[in-house]
Amino acid sequence: MIRSLMTVAALAAVTGLAACATPSNPALMTVPATPGLTVSTGDTGYKSVATVNVSGGSTTNPLWTAQVSNADFKTALEASLDAAGYLGSSGSPITVDAALVELKQPLMGLDMSVTSEVRYIVTRDGHALFNEIVAATGTATLGEAFSGVERLKKANEKSIKENISEFLRRFRERAH
Repeated sequence: MIRSLMTVAALAAVTGLAACATPSNPALMTVPATPGLTVSTGDTGYKSVATVNVSGGSTTNPLWTAQVSNADFKTALEASLDAAGYLGSSGSPITVDAALVELKQPLMGLDMSVTSEVRYIVTRDGHALFNEIVAATGTATLGEAFSGVERLKKANEKSIKENISEFLRRFRERAH
C-alpha cells in the first residue's frame, strides 16, 4: 500500500513538472527591420506586397507538442515583410505564398534544434519572381527554458524567424 502511494506521489510530481504545449508567438518569429534585408524606394517589391497566403501549418495541441499555426506564421511573415519595406499597395501588386513543407522537431533533448522548410512563391502579374524552398534551423537551450515543451516552442519560433530572414535575404538578392 505504501509503495503504491509513493508511486502515485512520484507520478504526480513528475506530471506537475510537465508543461502543456502552447502556441507559437508571432512576435518572436518576426524579423525586425534589418540592414541588408530592407528595401527602399525604387527597389523591386518596395511597398508592393498586397497578398500573403500561408499553408501547411498546424495548430498546437496542448497535450502534444508545440507547432506553428498558419495564422501565427502569417502574422509573423506579414510583420516581417512590413518591417523590410515590402508590404503595401504601391505599384503592381505582389503575392507571397508560403507553404510550410516540414517542421523537423526532436522528440527530446537538452538543446533542441528545429528545422523548418518553407516553399515561398512570389508572383507579380502571374509571373513568378521567386520560387524556392528555404530551410533554416533554430535552437533553444536548457538555459533558455527548463521545460522541454517550452524549449521546443522556442526552437520552433527561432526556426521560423531564421527561415523568414533567409527568405528576405534571397528574395532581395534575386530582385536586384
